[in-house]
Amino acid sequence: MSRTRLSKHRILAIALGCTGLCAAAQAQEPPAGWRHTLAVYGMGAAIDGTAQIRDIEVPVDISISELFDKLEIGGMAAYRMENDTWSVSGDVTYMELGGKASGQAGRLRADLDVDQLTVMGTLGRRVSPKLEVLFSLAYFDLSADVEARLLNQSRTASAGVDWIDPSVGLQYVTALSDKWTFTARGDVGGFDIGSDLLLHGWLTLQRRQSDSWGWFVGYRLISYDYEEGKGSNYQRYDLTQQGPGAGVLIRF
Repeated sequence: MSRTRLSKHRILAIALGCTGLCAAAQAQEPPAGWRHTLAVYGMGAAIDGTAQIRDIEVPVDISISELFDKLEIGGMAAYRMENDTWSVSGDVTYMELGGKASGQAGRLRADLDVDQLTVMGTLGRRVSPKLEVLFSLAYFDLSADVEARLLNQSRTASAGVDWIDPSVGLQYVTALSDKWTFTARGDVGGFDIGSDLLLHGWLTLQRRQSDSWGWFVGYRLISYDYEEGKGSNYQRYDLTQQGPGAGVLIRF
């Protein structure tokens, strides 16, 4: 897996939740049974925080300057079905990332490889024409390899972890014109069931090109703090990802 410097480069961040971006595609549909939207999209985000395996802790501080340098394999897709009251949506993303980090006044050098799969399902209940209440379950599957070098000593560690986070949220959708729609979504979760805390925010501006397709741009924040195990089994991932995204929406 290739290496790039974490303190100066970017990753392609994991995106969660189809509800916001797909709902924008349907906001101007006339009431008529179930409506469906498929989204194919990408997101570039800054990431900061810490990743730790056993007693090897790697500081993470990634800017937006060279967005795709760390990504080796990645894919993102989402699907949503809805009627005038209920919505059901799902989102799947997968990434392979590799990079370098430094710390302890420049004496620590670390190579970090991460494979990450995220699957999120959301059930929505519309309480007004513009407002929806959301309940979601997000599944995270991470595997990480760390090689740390401090002065003349070198240590390696590998670990894998998976967890499920419940969350609750609200989504607001409004039509700005017959072509443009704005969506704002916010979720909070974890509740120490999976992670200690999960935060998710998603703002999108969607353009309808025709009855069958459109596109969107937006900005997303995802933050989680997860830890498990003790001693040689200890892992912690305390990361915040945020940045712009864009994609294509197919309606049927």
